[in-house]
Parts: sequence; structure tokens; C-alpha cells
Amino acid sequence: MGVSILDKISTAAREYAVNTTTRSATGGRLVPRQLRASVMRATGMEVGQASVEESVWFGSSNVSIGDGTYIGPGCFLDSFERITIGNRVSLAPQVSLITSTHEIGPHEQRAGQLHGKPITIEDGAWLGARCTVLPGVTIAKGCVIAAGAVVTKDTEPDCIYAGVPATLLRRLDGSSSETPVSPSRAEQ
Repeated sequence: MGVSILDKISTAAREYAVNTTTRSATGGRLVPRQLRASVMRATGMEVGQASVEESVWFGSSNVSIGDGTYIGPGCFLDSFERITIGNRVSLAPQVSLITSTHEIGPHEQRAGQLHGKPITIEDGAWLGARCTVLPGVTIAKGCVIAAGAVVTKDTEPDCIYAGVPATLLRRLDGSSSETPVSPSRAEQ
């Protein structure tokens, strides 16, 4: 027979309650920082021993956050599709992780069918203030993404990326030293 209207309403109400609780638990001063991860777990998120500042916006509980990770104030995680954030990751203020996009529609309405792709931020990465990661991107282990960058494709491990769109600037070895990238490689 299909799903009844009451089942649809019940499912929608449950999703609304989870989304509202998730957003208010992480978005304001009502829940102290020390308790936010626990409240996030209660809404269905997978959260390790992470620190989440206030004013972080989650579109749903479709998020996994590893141990030792820091999420700065004002970050935006649309979580239309899965967002996986590894261990010891740092998201500076107002980082945007955007998993949803639209097909290009006809001229009457260019924002066509909505769809999404997951985002993965691997262990040890550092994303600078106001950078944006677009659908389907994996930020590799140990990467640094400069403030304001827009990441449109997967990165290589232990590298620094900057710009719009983000391009490879330098390779980092296992320590804190840097190896410059040749000009021809940086322009690609």
C-alpha cells in the first residue's frame, strides 16, 4: 500500500526535531562547549573527544567528527550528504563544508535537481578561516588549506593549498618544513 500520511508526518517531525536539536545544541551559549559533543552524540552524530565552538551550523546529524578535532565558531556544515572529519583536524572560524549542489537546469530555472556528494577531511588537516570545500572533495591527511580558499577537487597529503580555485602551493614533509612546488606544477 505504501507509506501512510501519518508515517510521513511522523518521519518529518522526527527529522525536524533532530535537526533543530542539533542546530540549537551547537549554535548557542545554552550548551557549554564542554557538553556540546555529548549533546551532538545524543542527536545521532558520531563525535569523538572534539571541541565545537558556538554558532556552528549542521544541516543534519549525517556527520562524523574524530578525536582531538576543533571546529571554530561560525562554521557551516550543510551535511546533505555525509561529512567525515578525522582526528586532530582544525577548522578555523566560518569554514563551509558544502555537500549539496544542483544540476544546471533550463533557462527558466538554472538551479535544477538537488543532489549531493560526501566530503571527507582526513586526519591532521587544518582549514583556514572562511575557506569552502565543495561536494565530493577529500582533504588529504596533513593538508593545510589557506584562508578564503575554495577547494573544488581532492588534495594530496601533506601539502598547502590556496586560492580560488585552490591550487597546490607547497609540499610539506613529516615535520614542519616546506618544499616549494615548481611554478609549472603550481599553475596546474
